[in-house]
Amino acid sequence: MLSLRVILLISLTLVAQASNAQEWVFAVNEGVTYQDGSPITERYKPLVDLLEKELKHPVKVQAVDRYSNFEAGLDAERYDLVFIHPAHIGLRAAKSGKYVGLASAKDFTDYRARVFVKKDSAIKTIADLRDKKVGVPLLESITTVMFTANLAELGFRDPASRFSATRYQDAVPFMVENGFVEAGVTGSGTVAKDWVAKGGRVIGETKSVPIKQFLASRRLSADQRDKLQNILLKLSENDVGKVALKGINMKGFVPWDNGVMADATKRLGL
Repeated sequence: MLSLRVILLISLTLVAQASNAQEWVFAVNEGVTYQDGSPITERYKPLVDLLEKELKHPVKVQAVDRYSNFEAGLDAERYDLVFIHPAHIGLRAAKSGKYVGLASAKDFTDYRARVFVKKDSAIKTIADLRDKKVGVPLLESITTVMFTANLAELGFRDPASRFSATRYQDAVPFMVENGFVEAGVTGSGTVAKDWVAKGGRVIGETKSVPIKQFLASRRLSADQRDKLQNILLKLSENDVGKVALKGINMKGFVPWDNGVMADATKRLGL
């Protein structure tokens, strides 16, 4: 018969193996404007397959659409890997010390909130928006958070009380055109460009903040986090990585910049 010590050792080994085999939860939020309607599990499968192969650990992708739910999940450390559009939520998670920033989406490091008005508007600068009605995306969107922080820097008191929010950024120009608000805010360069092409004016923009961030829980070892970051940064350099990037509609990733992120965290009042 096996001794009690051997049985205990075998049991502990099996428990450790089961723990190691537990899936890492890969939480994803792509923002409202950038969703294409197709299932995240399908689009992220090439990336998940690549991560599982390289990290030698099972990964399960989970869409978390509501920003409040995502923030609560991060606070409770329910996620192991994170790809998140609303930068303020990711920055807050990194500031908490529970997560480590690894990378940002290559084409989204210069994200800005742009403010626009009608051609004949008397409003000339962002400072002129005091007491004016402004159309914005959702109040919890990174675009609105950036704009609100900008107004706070200018000494506006309770600026959100004058906001009219809409779910989709593309709807903000309609609000301005039809006189529901006196100015609009968008984070989309395309929306701003189209507005100007139609004769409207862009009166200012906020400082930039990198959005679409990739973070990892501190529960992962430093070696695991380093390997994950290296995988992300090299996705655009190989065929398998390019397929994974195409699935998530990204061109690649750049390293997390601690200085830039710390400045953004302070500027946004997080």
